Amino acid sequence: MKSSEFNDFLAKEKITVFRLADAARIIGKSRRYAALFLSRNRNIKSVVGGIYYTKDATEYEVASRIVYPSYVSLISALRFHNLTEQMPRIIYVLSYKRHRQVPALNGFRVEFKKIKKGMMYGYGRVDDVFVASPEKAVIDMFYLNEFVDYAEEAIESGRLDYKLLEAYAARSKVKELERKVRRAMNQRPQI
Repeated sequence: MKSSEFNDFLAKEKITVFRLADAARIIGKSRRYAALFLSRNRNIKSVVGGIYYTKDATEYEVASRIVYPSYVSLISALRFHNLTEQMPRIIYVLSYKRHRQVPALNGFRVEFKKIKKGMMYGYGRVDDVFVASPEKAVIDMFYLNEFVDYAEEAIESGRLDYKLLEAYAARSKVKELERKVRRAMNQRPQI
């Protein structure tokens, strides 16, 4: 298989992020051969640990697929959902598995935050990105005690589902988190 045929296959199948094992299966050769094949393909880049992406992949797509299961959250999720004007150069990914920071991904750093397994909810696949809902991103901010000002700003925006926010806070089973969410919701302007 030629590089151009491989690239055409990926485009046809709408595959933008894949593992070395996937490439080996597609081209019908060993992983060792596939690694060499991919290293010579100018349209393919390697991010870390046998994960590759095409030029059509977004940084968010790649970041959310480095560790499984994981999802983009915190201020990165708020930016993804257009709930903040901040343009962070770090994509925050949450998982119950540990992973080291990824230093360079098209000018972005990917930073992993470890959470308990019971906090792995409230996210889904949006435009091929595993990302927290806005409400879950706010819960994660309170849970990790990071970007709390932005979480409060998102609550004040009036663009969140407050019943879902309360349900997620209760699901966390962290009393302090529930108090923080209630306090922030009580401080929002009433219309």
